[in-house]
Amino acid sequence: MRKIGLLSALIIPSFLCTSTALLAIDALSPVERFLGNDYDPEEYSDLDINQQKRFAPTSPGDSDLGEQLILKRYDQREPFRVDLSTQVFWTNNTSSTNRGKDDGFIWQTRLDASWKPRIVNNLFFDVGVSEDIYEYDSPSFLDFERTDAHLGLIKICPDFFDIVLFARYEYARVTSGSYRDSIYHAHTIRTGGQKVFLSTPKHTAYLALGAATDLSVSPRELERNEYSAHLGYSYQITDRLKAVLYCNFTYYDYDTDGRNDENHVLGAELYWQLSHSTRLQASFTYVENNSNLAQGFADYDSLQGGLGIGFTTSF
Repeated sequence: MRKIGLLSALIIPSFLCTSTALLAIDALSPVERFLGNDYDPEEYSDLDINQQKRFAPTSPGDSDLGEQLILKRYDQREPFRVDLSTQVFWTNNTSSTNRGKDDGFIWQTRLDASWKPRIVNNLFFDVGVSEDIYEYDSPSFLDFERTDAHLGLIKICPDFFDIVLFARYEYARVTSGSYRDSIYHAHTIRTGGQKVFLSTPKHTAYLALGAATDLSVSPRELERNEYSAHLGYSYQITDRLKAVLYCNFTYYDYDTDGRNDENHVLGAELYWQLSHSTRLQASFTYVENNSNLAQGFADYDSLQGGLGIGFTTSF
């Protein structure tokens, strides 16, 4: 569930409603949460010819000349990026509950702005803010908004297995119908690392590990520590078409009531780059949450499928 969140239909007790909502809207991959949805490993390193990996099509002369590497000018990375996207999802469990599942449609709109300038060598400053709006076809009281802001650093370690390290402060605020009244807000510190272990012209695979701890949360019962592992793979079908497969496991350790949750996400996405700034995308996701709360109040599973369009500009 990388792009979609589900607000629980449980309204009593309010603690269970809010906690289920939090789990659902928080189910982004560690890479998205830490680095932002504009992350590209090659943009944060000093590219050389070997990293370009673009070769001419095979020809009869290859036996004499070998593979022909295409040289291209590397444009300096543009640190400021703005992304606007809108997507429509179908889900078989609109309320993220294990009782009385109802299917329905959700319309998500997202505006994201980030600034990641290079400080020195492979160290980058990372600041960003985003706004997500979720609207349900039925019932409308499930509609909610989420505001996120973050401030931190990204470090590329070319001499240490090319690992990407990141740490940042985050603020999250969730409202339901009125921006003045929040149903949840949190101050959080996140750290983690990512390793790309397969990188060819067509195939990319990576593993990301992360940890987060809440500094303060309202309501207090939702304060927790979080430990995540994310495995992703992408296949560049053509220059404009890319397929992505991923699985994500997150363990939530709550500070009160001895609560522990395990969240599993399996997903597939297809991106079609219409132009430099415009893309179409389709996704299919399975989500399962298992909690030790009595009577399975926070247990749920759901299937989701969506179509969307996005626009990006950078400078």
